[in-house]
Amino acid sequence: MLFIHGAGGNSKIWERQIKFFGNAIAIDLPGHGVGEGKKTIEEYVEEVKKFCDENNLKNLVIIGHSMGGAIALEFALNHIEYLKALVLVCTGAKLRVAPIIFETLKTNYAQAVELVADYVLGDKATDEIKMKVKEEMRNMSPQVVYSDFEACDKFNVMDRLNEIKVPTLIICGSKDKLTPLKYAKYLRDNIQNSKLKIIRAGHMVMLEKPDEFNEKLEGFIKELNKLAKKSRGIEKS
Repeated sequence: MLFIHGAGGNSKIWERQIKFFGNAIAIDLPGHGVGEGKKTIEEYVEEVKKFCDENNLKNLVIIGHSMGGAIALEFALNHIEYLKALVLVCTGAKLRVAPIIFETLKTNYAQAVELVADYVLGDKATDEIKMKVKEEMRNMSPQVVYSDFEACDKFNVMDRLNEIKVPTLIICGSKDKLTPLKYAKYLRDNIQNSKLKIIRAGHMVMLEKPDEFNEKLEGFIKELNKLAKKSRGIEKS
């Protein structure tokens, strides 16, 4: 399992998932820990592919959140040979970014942190989660965060979703203001062999409802394993 974080984030958002699942890796994209950030989803995809090649990773379940979901979609469209399945978390086939986010990132980064936190967190998010999200974004380079949102705003694979053939789980927060439920429904309606699970939370479902998130993801993985065993049984017979 390979977990990919979203814009302005890092691998720490997946801490509860890494602890829960065995054989799981969460990566920091370039510029979100060390190095320089990228300006397009395609560039991030090539960095993920490079990571997979360097670590000999194949037969993957890629789990992508928000911008990470865009990266996962683009990866599936161009490097399907690496994938066993896809999990798209609070993302869309097209990711529009509100102009006010760009304006605030340019003029007042501290204010932008507060604004983005308001967008991404549901009204039931705890103070601890709010503090965590804000602190991680404060530690990011404003230029990297701006480039991330630009990459998201340019992203659009709406007319290519029918090319994705691997089993796909879509998870969405019912209170998500950044990538609302209609984005998730569009993915479900246009990706073959996909299913949608909704969690009562905001954009950061893995932080706000980690146990429920892990349960839904675990159920999907178990289904994949059952199908794989059944397939091997058919092949042997």
